[in-house]
Amino acid sequence: MTQKLHLSDPYLTQFEATITATRVRDGRPALVLDRTAFHPEGGGQPADRGTVGDSSVADVVEVEGEVLHVLGSGDAPPAGSRVACAVDWARRFDHMQQHHGQHLLSAAFQRLRGAATVSFHLGAEICTIDLDQPPASLPLEALAATEAEANRLVWADLPVEARERTPEELAALPLRKDATKGARIVVVGGPDEVVDASPCGGTHPRRTGEVGAVAVLRAQKWGAGTRVEFACGGRVLALLHQAEERLARASAVLRCAPPELVVAVGKLSEEGQRRRKELGLLLEALAAVEAERLAGIHPAGVPVPARLDGPLGSPAGLKAVAQALAARGRIALVGGVEGDRAHLCFARARGPGVNLGNLLRESVALLGGKGGGAPELAQGSGPDAARLDEALAAAASRAGVE
Repeated sequence: MTQKLHLSDPYLTQFEATITATRVRDGRPALVLDRTAFHPEGGGQPADRGTVGDSSVADVVEVEGEVLHVLGSGDAPPAGSRVACAVDWARRFDHMQQHHGQHLLSAAFQRLRGAATVSFHLGAEICTIDLDQPPASLPLEALAATEAEANRLVWADLPVEARERTPEELAALPLRKDATKGARIVVVGGPDEVVDASPCGGTHPRRTGEVGAVAVLRAQKWGAGTRVEFACGGRVLALLHQAEERLARASAVLRCAPPELVVAVGKLSEEGQRRRKELGLLLEALAAVEAERLAGIHPAGVPVPARLDGPLGSPAGLKAVAQALAARGRIALVGGVEGDRAHLCFARARGPGVNLGNLLRESVALLGGKGGGAPELAQGSGPDAARLDEALAAAASRAGVE
């Protein structure tokens, strides 16, 4: 069995080991060492990366008690059995910050809101915890207070001890969750006050201050509970720089200083709404003129099929023309192409008559798309724009136009 050095010293990154076996994992060589400082994936924490001899370690997994060091693509096992190994410290320390920050955040949620953490995921950019309470019980002010409490624990620079415990020690600890997979417990705080005690097989810093900071990013409903996204340590700085860059770019586009961005966006939104209303009125006026023209060139009492172009060929334009024709007592069967899709809109006055919802579903199938609606108004679209004229002709035929 491999001796797991990282459990007793998470800061160890350089060590020597003996290759005791070579396996195959997903088509790649995987080395078994007599001792390792590489943390295998598990408990929400991703595996370490690094090197064994001159070969790169692309993954580390534990399978049936063996820790497999999976080599990178194209790498071969080192020559000889005794090898020098190195763990990627930047990745390890990032994982230590995120993982221990999660412990502190989960402890804060438990203490302040009575919300228990049911799962944890350490992602490449952000981390998540799933809580057993719905978002309604965790409003913004509760998230802010919990974030502040987690950071208070960070900045208190409390001692952290992660090790195996005796049954007597376990019984004396205020465990946040039951120790079901061993007796290794991460304890935060001194002998006078234990701030948090939680079973964990991951890597953790010696003091909470090394987490740096905890930032709660957002919360959303997840099943019956709440998923909270957060970041810790160096990732907080990375997110801050990313946000600053985005603000600078947005400010440059709107030609304002970053502090003025909210006001500028508000004005832009108001102007956009006003222009959309104006365009809507213009489209309705244009549609009325087109409906009058189409009604004039088709005999009274028969449907009006037409292919429209320009703004009237858009879904909104088609609907405006179709409804204008329906208001004149006509059955409208109109279509157009926008982008790489063909669109259909059928409309008629309320009352007895052909079921346009059924008719449209049959017609839009020729376009390779879907659609439907009520007997008086139906819309749909499909990717086969070359068959638009065919679809309109088929609709006209089924509606009674030869």
